[in-house]
Amino acid sequence: MDLTTNYLGMQLKNPLVPSASPLSRSIDDARRLEDAGASALIMYSLFEEAVTAEEEVMVRFLHHQDTGFSEADSFLPDHYDFSNGQDLYLENLRALKETLEIPVIASLNGITPGGWIEHATEMEQAGPMPWNSTSISWQRT
Repeated sequence: MDLTTNYLGMQLKNPLVPSASPLSRSIDDARRLEDAGASALIMYSLFEEAVTAEEEVMVRFLHHQDTGFSEADSFLPDHYDFSNGQDLYLENLRALKETLEIPVIASLNGITPGGWIEHATEMEQAGPMPWNSTSISWQRT
């Protein structure tokens, strides 16, 4: 029986596409989904408001701590040394794309016109998807 289906312009071997869940946080769990027959995987969602709130807390902590002693302020680490939720999401997305033989679809919940475009662009750049542009079908490289 042919269960081939078209989803988001991708030709998939079947319509089994696990949606956003904690199972996409772990490579081992994602691999089990693939082994169970999943033809694509939708990652857990990245929420723009969570990323923004995390950045605001970091800025408040690192840049608005006026102790009154400039020497003490110099001991604070640079905020670029810290990973945030978006960095971790992109690392996980990259690892899943490199490990799995099925398409990995990022999930973004954006709240601002410019913010969701910025986050979506970074997700797109997190690792190439080996597409055959003539047939728009998934090709493992």
